[in-house]
Amino acid sequence: MQITEEYRVDGTSALCADLQYNANDYLKFAMENGMVDLSGIQEKMIMAKKKELLKKHPYKVWRGTDGKWRTYFPDETKPQNRRMVKKKTEAEIQDVIVEYWKEELENPTVREVYHEWIQQKVEYGDIQKGSADRYDTDFIRFFEKSGFAKKRIKEVGERELKDFIRRQISANKLTAKAYAGMRILVRGIWIYAKENNWTDISISAFFGDLSISRNAFRKVVKDEEELMFRDGEVAEIAAYVRENKNIWNLGILLVFQTGLRVGELSALKREDWRGNKLMIRRTEVKQKDENGRATVFVREFTKTESGMRELYLSDCGIETLEEIVKINPDGEYLFENSRGKRIRGNTFNKRFSAIQEELEQRHRSIHKARGDYGTRMIDAGCDESLVMRQMGHSSIETTKKYYYYSNKTAARQMEQIQKAIQI
Repeated sequence: MQITEEYRVDGTSALCADLQYNANDYLKFAMENGMVDLSGIQEKMIMAKKKELLKKHPYKVWRGTDGKWRTYFPDETKPQNRRMVKKKTEAEIQDVIVEYWKEELENPTVREVYHEWIQQKVEYGDIQKGSADRYDTDFIRFFEKSGFAKKRIKEVGERELKDFIRRQISANKLTAKAYAGMRILVRGIWIYAKENNWTDISISAFFGDLSISRNAFRKVVKDEEELMFRDGEVAEIAAYVRENKNIWNLGILLVFQTGLRVGELSALKREDWRGNKLMIRRTEVKQKDENGRATVFVREFTKTESGMRELYLSDCGIETLEEIVKINPDGEYLFENSRGKRIRGNTFNKRFSAIQEELEQRHRSIHKARGDYGTRMIDAGCDESLVMRQMGHSSIETTKKYYYYSNKTAARQMEQIQKAIQI
């Protein structure tokens, strides 16, 4: 019996068309039938990797008059941050270069892992450049100054990492808040290292087992006089502003009336004022450029997601905005100087310091005016959801923990205690 096989238009056997293979199937077949020279492929891969590593070497390789081959390698212990290595043959000097850069790639320093991690977070938009600058400051403080940044990540064990953390807490007299900042860096560095197979340490388990007593942290005793405004002080500031109306003073008054962050204040545009509401949509930020110089600009979103909000205005807040618009009727930003330049947040800080000095009040930052606003809302019995929204917080606990201080005088507080305690 004769079998006639059918063929498709492209000439492929219909029977073969039903048999589907992937790349691994083809490779396995080729290897089993001696069609692939594995040793040759391996040799080519090694040579390609060697060329790649040799290209990473930033220093020239040369042959001296004595016939020996020389090059430099990075070395921070030397005067010019480099050391010379010499070998008899070019092949030997290349082998040394390859081994050096192989270790750099497979076992980077803590410093190199940190910079890769932070660069990736900025590129992916996980953090803003300003946050990266603050991380850099903390990295220098904890890792660079202690010499820990130079350590090879694979050589750092859990015991050494634990000792490093405890020493930093003690040497820098860290508060619990400052330790939390350092902890962010340690977690980020070691998570990134684990993802790249540079360490076996599971940092989540490590911190789960790490026990640090609260007594290890420096305690901060807060002076309430520095954190809050007493009865009459805010009224005194408001009266001064109304007697000395200018765009800078009115901006300060608006912070007391709205609880705005100073960066949000300086980034307000005319279009953001809509009747009895302010649309908070952007903020001023300060960060370093590629040359390390500080730059200040307006970012088209707020400090946090909850900071994007519609802020209700009181009648006095509306009156203040009307005065501001009279002074600056045509500007893109609500707060501009006579040259049409946006007024920066730091300018409001300086102006507020000058007002307090003139009124002979204790100096406080303009951010404390935000705390006064939150305190007044809570003391007035405003709904917690309203307080959160007005302040731009995701939790009322944030407002109560960091922004709530009783602004009643000591005499009034004692009066309340006397009424309460009648045993």
